[in-house]
Amino acid sequence: MSKDRSKEGENLRKMEKRKRILIMGLFINLIIASFMANTIEAYPKVSYGQVVGIQFTVLQVRADDGRISVFWLGYKTNLDSRLPFLGDRVKIEYIKDMMGRNAVTRIRVLKKG
Repeated sequence: MSKDRSKEGENLRKMEKRKRILIMGLFINLIIASFMANTIEAYPKVSYGQVVGIQFTVLQVRADDGRISVFWLGYKTNLDSRLPFLGDRVKIEYIKDMMGRNAVTRIRVLKKG
């Protein structure tokens, strides 16, 4: 009888180990899947409009629908032509940075204002 109880206890420990391994595997897969889902959204968006304001590294652009958006220029901004002036029509490619701002990745002056 004591042999049966020791075998039952051993089987219970093995089942608990398997359960822990299964739960940890599922947890690790969930973490990896969440990282992959966050990196998919990093494609740049495109905006067309006319420059209505410039303040240091901040650009204010009025889109075709009349909405004014604020864009942040940085050291990683790629200039296809020159820096835009007031009244210039521009094409802006941007992403959202970690602080939720519109960070410009590429800017092109389409038409002089």
